[in-house]
Amino acid sequence: MTAATPVYDDIWRNVYGDLQEHGPAHRHLRRLLRQTVAELDFQTVLDVGCGTGDNLPMLLAGRSSARFVGADVSKEALARARHRHPGHDFIALDIERQALPDCFDLVFSSLVLEHLPNDEAALRNMHAMTGGRLVVATIGGDLHRYRPWEEQVGHVRNYRSGELERLLDRVGFEVERTLRWGFPFYSPITRLLQNRMSATPSYGGATRLVARLTHAVYRLNSDRRGDLIIIVARPWPASLRGLGSSPRASGAEHSQVSPMRAQSRPPS
Repeated sequence: MTAATPVYDDIWRNVYGDLQEHGPAHRHLRRLLRQTVAELDFQTVLDVGCGTGDNLPMLLAGRSSARFVGADVSKEALARARHRHPGHDFIALDIERQALPDCFDLVFSSLVLEHLPNDEAALRNMHAMTGGRLVVATIGGDLHRYRPWEEQVGHVRNYRSGELERLLDRVGFEVERTLRWGFPFYSPITRLLQNRMSATPSYGGATRLVARLTHAVYRLNSDRRGDLIIIVARPWPASLRGLGSSPRASGAEHSQVSPMRAQSRPPS
């Protein structure tokens, strides 16, 4: 078990919950991701940082024969995911240190990179498993400006403009398109207000009402500016990888995990 596992387990117990289901920004992010994923052709999908499996219905919508695999470092999240979605594969994986031996038509990762101290190693491991497209969603902006809230939810970074695109290029991905959403009502207005709030896993009735109203207001947000970032990328063709840095040429840790072994215990 890695040192990160207890930290993420604590976050799932004490922070996440209604924020993912009822949070207005999360609901709009799912809407945008549904639109993005619907345009892609895939039969196998890996959800990196799958949490409790919230993205499974979206990823398999209209694809009843597609194969889904969820991966996460948190035992707490994986236990909930297996309970909610029996019959699907959920695997313990530390994406900063490990990759599965399989390649997937789509590697998907939503609201994960902002949690990872070594995001470059994580993306290199995602690259090793990407046979078609990569879709990542994360948080942009100025971490110092929003630090009180960001630290509560376990974020260690927000991406500056162009920063993630450059990183993806460095590890061997070609960025096909970038979407930014949220200005002005999510970012900066709500994000500044969140600095005065305490994150909680359960919403009361009044909080849920505010969340619904805020969701309606968020429909006025720009889909060209804002701090929610969605990127679609694909691996550079093998013939071009030698012209720059190799996706594997890094000091980052990298190992493969057997899916069967990973299902039975977390990575060491």
